[in-house]
Amino acid sequence: MKTQDLGGQARHDMMADPDHDAYSRERFVQEYVWQINGHYHQGNYALHDKKLKPRDGGVLPVQEQRKKVLAEPYGQMWSSLRRVAREWTCEAVGPSVERQLGELIDKARQYRQSNRKLGSLMLDPTVKVPGYVDVDIHLKPGGYHTELTEEDVFAGAEYERTTYMNTNGLLGPRMDKLGKQVADWVKATYPNLKPKRILEVGCTIGQSTIGWKEAFPDAEVYGVDVAATSLRYGHARAEALGCAISFSQQDAEHTNFPDGFFDIVASHAMIHETSRKALRGIFAESHRILKPGGLMLHNDGTPFRDMKHPIDRLIPDWDTHYNAEPFITQMRSMDLAEFAVEAGWPKGSTSNTYADEVVGADAARTVSGGACYMVVGRR
Repeated sequence: MKTQDLGGQARHDMMADPDHDAYSRERFVQEYVWQINGHYHQGNYALHDKKLKPRDGGVLPVQEQRKKVLAEPYGQMWSSLRRVAREWTCEAVGPSVERQLGELIDKARQYRQSNRKLGSLMLDPTVKVPGYVDVDIHLKPGGYHTELTEEDVFAGAEYERTTYMNTNGLLGPRMDKLGKQVADWVKATYPNLKPKRILEVGCTIGQSTIGWKEAFPDAEVYGVDVAATSLRYGHARAEALGCAISFSQQDAEHTNFPDGFFDIVASHAMIHETSRKALRGIFAESHRILKPGGLMLHNDGTPFRDMKHPIDRLIPDWDTHYNAEPFITQMRSMDLAEFAVEAGWPKGSTSNTYADEVVGADAARTVSGGACYMVVGRR
């Protein structure tokens, strides 16, 4: 896969711009990451098919498969190189963000205090960071919640550049593709639904939240997260991009919104960062704050059962053990539609669904094994 030029990332007033040397370093790391994830990962398929594939044609349990791959010299080499790749992303981006941090904090403050601001930001210092978030997610030191200084925006500014690098630009210039893709699926699948209020939980810097606002410009769009540093940056980023979003610091299990407040509650690549107990609470809270007829749409990685080749499970399972994302393997092994019923959704109201990328106004369709998995609930 060709590496997308970092210069293809959308520029805006809040972005930390790298100088010549920092940009060159980021380009090197991005290319390195995608060589490991692409070219070198192909060797794991060959290793499986030639040596590790069960003779009876069955499929190894996912964790047994990982252990067998990593017992082989090739698997050990790949794993070591991938671990280095994950560590290098923050090491490449962090210093350039740190050099500009004072300026970025000042800009974020100006956006918050401006009489011309479009959206809002509500922070609550009493919100406790859940244990499942209090880890170095993606091997980022301090995760996305740690405050380095007063009015900090470091984690959000770093996240914007490292995420673009790690996804090779595949989420679009503003990284809003997941929000747009699911929103377009909603438009095509439920053409009579005209949402007045939309919520994204676990929004981080609101990149997918912006996709929802642009898809439904007349709706009030909200984003919640537990990380104040990411929310400060996300609010200022949305303002810089001309997007009106109401951000607030809240735990997705226990929000302060009234019953039946939203038409849509969504998340994107968030639930794998939680826990089984927390996910039960998030599903229950989604049900509480949705209006009758409203939609729950939690988008995340493809379940293991739908993957075409057993080795497709290797990277997510590796991330569980070596990338500080401990819930991925368990989450991708669950039937989330059934689990939502356990959490209080009526039987028959939930489904495991895929949203294809929308090419035209009526092009959305549901496909098994597609690129954009969602657990969907209709209130």
